[in-house]
Amino acid sequence: MTVSQRGNGWTVEVDDGVIVWEFLQGMELSAFQEEAYPVYEDLLSSHDINGMVTDVQIDDPFDADAFEVWEKAAKRAEQGGLDRWAIVAEGITAISLSGKIDTGGLETLTTEERTEAVEWAGN
Repeated sequence: MTVSQRGNGWTVEVDDGVIVWEFLQGMELSAFQEEAYPVYEDLLSSHDINGMVTDVQIDDPFDADAFEVWEKAAKRAEQGGLDRWAIVAEGITAISLSGKIDTGGLETLTTEERTEAVEWAGN
């Protein structure tokens, strides 16, 4: 069964044990903290999720507060039993995210291809 939700600048879908987030152009950090993160907590608690994909369509540079939120999400994913986290991003965003986030014990993949990310996260 597929579950999906939307918010201010984000979408999320859970399908076959993989949670797929889209962070859309113009999304504010406050929308993640106040809207998306509580949904994330609920989904981790109520579904059997093994992997996560985050499709980052935001071009704005990430500051220290944003990286702190990403690391909080990674720690919660690991606590929730997730094994893999794939990040879909292009160019400098991909480089920035892959090199600066402490993902704990999660296996990670950074790619420009969403299909590759979903397949990898679900294995």
